[in-house]
Amino acid sequence: MIEPIGYSKKRAKEVLNKYDIDLLIASTPVNVFYTTGLPVTHVAPNPILYVLSNQYPFLSMVRRDGEESAFIWSLYDSVEQFSWLDPSEVIRIGSLDAAVNLLLKKVEEWDLRDQTIALESYMPRYQSEALQKKFPNAKVVNGDRAFIDMRLIKSEEEIRRIKKSTEVAEKAIQACIDATELNVPDTKLLQIARKIIVDEGAWGWDHLTMNIGPSDPEAPGLGIPVTPNDIVRFDFGAVWEGYISDVSRGVVIGEIPKKAQEAMDYMIQVQDYCADNIKPGVNAREFREEAQSFLKSLTKRGFYLITGHSIGLECEETHLFGPTGAMDVPFEENIVLDLEVWLNVRGQGLVGIEDCYRITGTGTERLTKLDKEIVVK
Repeated sequence: MIEPIGYSKKRAKEVLNKYDIDLLIASTPVNVFYTTGLPVTHVAPNPILYVLSNQYPFLSMVRRDGEESAFIWSLYDSVEQFSWLDPSEVIRIGSLDAAVNLLLKKVEEWDLRDQTIALESYMPRYQSEALQKKFPNAKVVNGDRAFIDMRLIKSEEEIRRIKKSTEVAEKAIQACIDATELNVPDTKLLQIARKIIVDEGAWGWDHLTMNIGPSDPEAPGLGIPVTPNDIVRFDFGAVWEGYISDVSRGVVIGEIPKKAQEAMDYMIQVQDYCADNIKPGVNAREFREEAQSFLKSLTKRGFYLITGHSIGLECEETHLFGPTGAMDVPFEENIVLDLEVWLNVRGQGLVGIEDCYRITGTGTERLTKLDKEIVVK
């Protein structure tokens, strides 16, 4: 068996006691991976467990004392190589019905039929309905916040993986910047990014967002060519041993449009303000207002976004603060935060920057190494 990556039995006990949960059930790939280490995500070296989950679902269960059990596909025979769970607590299943029946059986064995059971909001309906039908006296609650609380503070191993993921994403961005020339299509640049990420040994990519001037950054790969004086923006996230990065940089052939350069100058200042003022104990909701006030002191022009989202097994694990609101929680040491700031510029779309930061005991540590300025070629 291996050591846990980020899961802590001690922290799990604290969180379950905080929310008065007797049994917390993970059903999504990221939370099953987090609680077991089993390679059930869509970017695992062989994502067969993810692919077959519609027939052979995986689940993990965390009791109030932090002890765990899990269900996995019956033909999977490498639990000890990937998971810290006692092999006797990893139960083999061969059908949807078997998964449900064993889940219900475990709840009865643990005498939790009338206790508080927390489910993910994304749990398949056939599973949640079976639980509630079988145990009508159980108090069924939403467990999403419990998982976020468990995952928010990163272990040193998790931080190592995020740093490596960030390094790979930056190499892919730099390779694309180097290859950017007039008339090069976005398809070619995306091909370069994918090759670099794989060649660097990452599991794969979480996202390969890019735009050329006003093109849609969420739908690249249409063969759009690089044009003069249009910012080419790369927003990449690699996946290193399950953990994700999120970095964005820009390049232009010719000259940066004046309004775009002004916007970029403002956004770098806002990101630096965030990085300089976030520290343990600062309230995220209050800080959101401070960051917005700082931006408005620089410019009142245009639509803007200031977001600080935690990053780990998901690109946007949870938004500590953002355009739609903020969590009423203090920042804590070893949260890994992506700080992204954008200002809309006509003809160029969103202009800005995003980088990964680790919250330290006294402030932040920038994990990203690339220069922040738009590259001019």
